Amino acid sequence: MNTPKVFVLGLDGATFDLILPWAREGKLPNFSRLLSEGSWGPLESVPNMRSAAAWTSFMTGKNPGKHGIYEFYEPAPHSYGVRFIHGGMRHGYALWGILSKEGKRVGVINVPMTYPAESVNGFLIAGLDAPGPESPGFCHPQNLLDELQKRFGTYILEPGLTGCLVGGKVDEAIYKLQAEMRQKEEIIAFLMSEYAWDFFTVVFRSLDAVQHCFWRYMDPLHPHYDPENGKLYGSVILSVYQEIDRILGAIWRSLGSDAVLMVMSDHGFGRKHPANAQLNLWLADRGFLHYVEQEQKNRIEEFYTRLIRDFYRFFLGKTSRRIKETFARRFPQLRNKIQSKLCFANIDWSRTKCYSDSLFPNIRINVKDREPQGTVKAGKEYWEVVTALRQALRECRDKESGEPIVDRVFHRDEIYSGPFVEKAPDLLIRWREDLEIHGLDLQDPKMNIDLVLERSRPLVPGEDPNIISGDHRVHGILLMAGKPIRKSTRLSHSKIIDLAPTILHLLGLFIPSDMDGHVLTDALHADLTSPNTAFRVDGSNEIPESHQETIYSVEEKEAIAKRLRDLGYIE
Repeated sequence: MNTPKVFVLGLDGATFDLILPWAREGKLPNFSRLLSEGSWGPLESVPNMRSAAAWTSFMTGKNPGKHGIYEFYEPAPHSYGVRFIHGGMRHGYALWGILSKEGKRVGVINVPMTYPAESVNGFLIAGLDAPGPESPGFCHPQNLLDELQKRFGTYILEPGLTGCLVGGKVDEAIYKLQAEMRQKEEIIAFLMSEYAWDFFTVVFRSLDAVQHCFWRYMDPLHPHYDPENGKLYGSVILSVYQEIDRILGAIWRSLGSDAVLMVMSDHGFGRKHPANAQLNLWLADRGFLHYVEQEQKNRIEEFYTRLIRDFYRFFLGKTSRRIKETFARRFPQLRNKIQSKLCFANIDWSRTKCYSDSLFPNIRINVKDREPQGTVKAGKEYWEVVTALRQALRECRDKESGEPIVDRVFHRDEIYSGPFVEKAPDLLIRWREDLEIHGLDLQDPKMNIDLVLERSRPLVPGEDPNIISGDHRVHGILLMAGKPIRKSTRLSHSKIIDLAPTILHLLGLFIPSDMDGHVLTDALHADLTSPNTAFRVDGSNEIPESHQETIYSVEEKEAIAKRLRDLGYIE
């Protein structure tokens, strides 16, 4: 059998929880056809379910402990703050780098963590980690962006839904989302016809954005669901899935019979709950974290902290986008400093053993000589704290139902392997996905959830449940069709790290030995699954020469920070 072309349609955040019932109801005809004509099943994400880590594992076939990317940021050395990172800081070659070295022609569009664009045998348009389309290194070849913008207008990197919702412009958010999908469809069709290719991939982030922002309009069980708004906007998520379904059909028809179509997502999606935002308060309730006692507070500092907090709430909620952008240009680092101060306001680090960023389900131990004001000695004391935390989390219950809400607690050594495991948070919490979580049960009657804002941070867009009402889940989607693919086959145990080796295998290439993933042989016809065709060769975990780290400028850092805050990815 001749080597096929491979087209990968990446749908950030797509979930079978919505696709399967809508396909059965006839609302997604192309997904329905793909389910019946190909192999499909849930696709397990990386352990932390974060987009930066997941897409990097997709492109490398490696777990984050090997490629070194866990989020769009990482802890700044000797600080409780963060520094922003990008695809140029990835360790190991991406799939398209390997394919280019082997003479295969590639096309890559909008995959997160691909900035700066690598020199590939074909073209690459960077994704979410790029400061903007105007940034140097956004495209390879460099002149491609000019050609695209002449034909299709200003390139839309992110439609900016969150900013619209903060300003109460819901209809504008929908319009921008539609415009972004239309433009991307036109660009795909143009590049597919203009460039010869063996491998082509594009990521639509539309589903991730709309599910983050519109889940509460669709879900009657969401605590912020409003029936009247539900009538107006309850079908927005379905309409985006239907638009994606239409685009899927158009791409599928254009591929021809000699291509393999793969549709996948980096994680699933579901209702957002408040447990992550309450983690620091829960840690304080259990004695792992301490706030400064009232009588010990510096009254002047407390006054200014409250003043900054109140100003910041006003600034975020009441000023125009133009004023915000002007302020950001003139004072590019001020917003980061304000939010860092408010994030951990009033924490007494001298008595705190561990803490959370309160955005994601992770906990960091306040280790001596690692954190600026660490209190826990490495070694025996560290593991005693880990054991105590695990036991407390196993007993953690929902504040309303009283049900245990923690599925599992992982130490980073259990779920990651490789030279960069130490970059991960110490503990990762897996909340139960089979029940509704209303919040964390606090034992101390003096504790009050309202203190979250007083003692932690202001309600910024990424944390406001009226703005961000959907969140990531462990299992995304995988659907495959084409001559080498079995029909009507239900796949199980597929992982996102399996896609790179499977694609290399389909294209007749050897698989680097340091990839953690495996060829999805259950999806392939028998003549394509012999051991010899999945032979592994020595791999390398170096950073490719053409893809060394570049440093964001001050302005670029602020542009990245703003986008990630709006998406709920940083505090």
